[in-house]
Amino acid sequence: MTEPALEARDLIVRRGDRKGRFELDVSALGLFAGEVLAVLGHNGAGKSTLLRALAGLEAPAAGRIVRRANGPVTMVFQRPIVFAGTVEHNLRVALLSAGLSRDEAEHRTRESLERFGIARLAARNAATLSGGETRRLTLARAFALRPAVLLLDEPFEDLDAAGQESLSLDLRRAILETGVAVAVVTHDLRRALLLADRIAVLESGSLVQCGAREAVLNRPVDLDVARIVGMSNLIAGEVSATSGDGICWLEIDASHRIPVSRAPAAGTPVWIGIRPEHLKVDVGRGEGIPIGKGVLRHLVSDGVAATLTLDWAGFELRTHLIAGRGLARTLAPGDSLTLSVRPEEVHLIERR
Repeated sequence: MTEPALEARDLIVRRGDRKGRFELDVSALGLFAGEVLAVLGHNGAGKSTLLRALAGLEAPAAGRIVRRANGPVTMVFQRPIVFAGTVEHNLRVALLSAGLSRDEAEHRTRESLERFGIARLAARNAATLSGGETRRLTLARAFALRPAVLLLDEPFEDLDAAGQESLSLDLRRAILETGVAVAVVTHDLRRALLLADRIAVLESGSLVQCGAREAVLNRPVDLDVARIVGMSNLIAGEVSATSGDGICWLEIDASHRIPVSRAPAAGTPVWIGIRPEHLKVDVGRGEGIPIGKGVLRHLVSDGVAATLTLDWAGFELRTHLIAGRGLARTLAPGDSLTLSVRPEEVHLIERR
């Protein structure tokens, strides 16, 4: 495997104030060229502290940051920094400060403004830009420096849904075109998933899981990680038995059970995790094994997806349908719906 462009090894960062002490502990974490690492966690988990340490802005108490990148390590802060003057000046002054010639600075300025769709704003006073335009300016300025590593702290904050969607797509395109190694901190799981190749999850300053996007989404190591990565259907059960076809059964109560492809020994208490997109409303298309009926409590739609909240065996479960089509147009609270799952899409976390 290619060596990381930037790597944290046995990193410990300590901070203290009147509210107490905080310690960030990351044993190993690498950023790779052309790849996006999304850093997730609750408020106060240490996400921004990690970015600042990777950028060299926080002195570690132990461990080190190993830099192999042949190019700048650039950080875009949560609160955008804008220089006085025009949009064009904001890029040019950063490039000239980096020692580039005027011709090269001019070329990169035009290129980066075009990349982020704000070339038409080149002569605008940067102080008059909207929130979304300011975010684009800070990203354009960062990419104009042609960094080897880019660290983004909440790049979508304060943007509306349309602005987030548009900026996410332009940012992803820029990353693919340049091959920069990226770490992005965001509290918005949907935005993280649009960008991420890998996911790292912090809990109270500790790196508890890091891996390929699908592995972390579908196989979280504990309940907190499951909730952070959107595995909202969490059901208490117990491993019951294995059937002749190799499927293990998880008992919820006398009349409810769930199939899984692999399980620990019979009698083991577990949390059963099912992502909303893996819980299906059974309409006879063979999308899994039926697990009984749930009663619809709520249905909300954002115009793209309809989110259903159902009561099943005393647990609140969620699933999704395409908004405005099929069942989503006819359902009403109180309706009884048969649910189904694929055994291989059921995840177990042992209860202790």
